[in-house]
Amino acid sequence: MLAGRQGRGTALLLMLFALITKRSAAVSAAAALTPRSVAARRGPPPRAALRMKVRVAVVGLPNVGKSSLFNALAQKALAQASNFPFCTIEPNVAPVAVPDKLLAPLGALARSTRTVSATVDWVDVAGLAKGASRGEGLGNRFLAAVRECDAICHVVRTFEDVGTIHVDGKVDPVADAEVVNLELLLADLSHVERRLDKTTCVGEERSALETVAQGLQQGIPARALNLSDTSAFAIKSMGLLTLKPMLYAFNVDEVDFSLGRQGAEAHAESILESIQFCSPSTATYTLVSAKAQAELSLRSTAAQYEYLESLGLELSAGQQLDDFLCYNVLPAMVQRLLRLSLAYTGPGVPTERSRTTRAHLFTEDTLSAVQLAGRIHGEIQRGFVCAEVVSAATLLQHDSYCASKDAGCIRTEGKEYMLQPEDVIMIKWK
Repeated sequence: MLAGRQGRGTALLLMLFALITKRSAAVSAAAALTPRSVAARRGPPPRAALRMKVRVAVVGLPNVGKSSLFNALAQKALAQASNFPFCTIEPNVAPVAVPDKLLAPLGALARSTRTVSATVDWVDVAGLAKGASRGEGLGNRFLAAVRECDAICHVVRTFEDVGTIHVDGKVDPVADAEVVNLELLLADLSHVERRLDKTTCVGEERSALETVAQGLQQGIPARALNLSDTSAFAIKSMGLLTLKPMLYAFNVDEVDFSLGRQGAEAHAESILESIQFCSPSTATYTLVSAKAQAELSLRSTAAQYEYLESLGLELSAGQQLDDFLCYNVLPAMVQRLLRLSLAYTGPGVPTERSRTTRAHLFTEDTLSAVQLAGRIHGEIQRGFVCAEVVSAATLLQHDSYCASKDAGCIRTEGKEYMLQPEDVIMIKWK
């Protein structure tokens, strides 16, 4: 029995020795990998990851009109808009259609029974307070919600109203905007420093984060550092708040929105000039009247037009009332800010297989024909044969898809074809 125990003990020791030897060899091999050799093995950075949804965070101090603007965008009273700080706790999300003048004509040409617009998800998050980067107020919840978004809509209050509480007791658009921007910057700096403390942060990621950390310490947001595409890709997973594109929505009263619009726009530009690392020539901004538009959004389109006209809103040459409604203006601004394009499916598909014409959002030169097929259905992607492609403008010059094909306007492309703006694509699969 003793000999048996000794034999088992020897076997266990041999197994343990082999495990330690194997682990030591693996550690030595890992240590021998320089950042450059790791990058070489990984190969060049892949194209930007595809996302089915584009998300925009609506941020700002409490009581600046974020929830009212969100309701105006959604054209529904989804978020509680009350005259006290932090009335929003859990983020509210609403898909808002991207303005599209081609979808309806394409649906009519294809004789589709329905058309589906491309949408952007707008996220109404909790109001930001001083110290949010340290978790004060609803800071942690606020920052986590913003990190998951692709862009930021920064709502800045410019209207005076004694009946609407201001968290600091007075309306100061520049100071308010800089409080939010500073908290985003401090949150990023803390996030970057924690990552730099990790031994796993190497190569291009470490180099990019060191550049970002140096800029943040000087008060410069990451988006203003002109990072290369490779550097930006290396730190993409960090979800840096100051790297996200930002648009400003200056919340004015009804009078400034309509009658005093020129003066309000001049005031907005002066505010942008006073905000650090912000310039009217490069910043994306617009005027909104959140409360008025939230109330308007519950009315019919005709009633909205009638009300805006009653305010004396003056239209310049080529302008329409739609150009002033936030649920048209802001999604179009996000489309330009994120350099998003639209492509269409539906025309050319036999009616027994589909009667839907659909718009798809994508970033130019990032979406291939086979990847679009995967967005539609996995079976279509696996059975991809080819894609028939034509521009929307060319297709709409004909009475039908078949007429366009007979005129030689439709070309055949393979899996790797990269979609271009306003492409109409019909995927053949088996």
